[in-house]
Amino acid sequence: MIWTALLGALALFDGSTLTGWSAQGPDIWRVEANELVASGDEDSYLMSADEFGNFTLALEFRVDAGVNSGVFIRCQQRDRIHPSTCYELNIWDEHPRQEARTGAIVFRFMPPLAKVHTLSGWNRMQVIVRGQNLELRVNGTTTALLDDADLASGFIALQHFGSGVVRFRNIELQPLED
Repeated sequence: MIWTALLGALALFDGSTLTGWSAQGPDIWRVEANELVASGDEDSYLMSADEFGNFTLALEFRVDAGVNSGVFIRCQQRDRIHPSTCYELNIWDEHPRQEARTGAIVFRFMPPLAKVHTLSGWNRMQVIVRGQNLELRVNGTTTALLDDADLASGFIALQHFGSGVVRFRNIELQPLED
């Protein structure tokens, strides 16, 4: 992966190419106006080439109502991206099971501590992961806390699942000391 230093953080997306990322599933990911974009009715993941242990990850996202999206961190298996092999930071306000809606960590911290609404435009997600502790914030609101995170490191994956468009931009990672 080509790293660009931005105020101490590492840019995981250069704004113009998919360098440092690979797709799993149909090739529906593209770069458009400095954004990572996935659209259509296909299901796919965009995976980082590198793996990370302790970090703060911040990014912006925008989704259509029908899209089940998320950010998967500390993923273990490139051929099986799933909440049992990663931490899935869910993005889906209209999830049929509201306990798993945006801000939940699927199967691990549900329901979220606070209900956030993300369908009206750009949103900011931040996750702080150090050792067994994980804190998830959406639009500045803490939505989930874990103190027993058993997956020590892994790659990051962005999700497009269902029908519609998901967009990500300004993806920055700050490594943290152990």
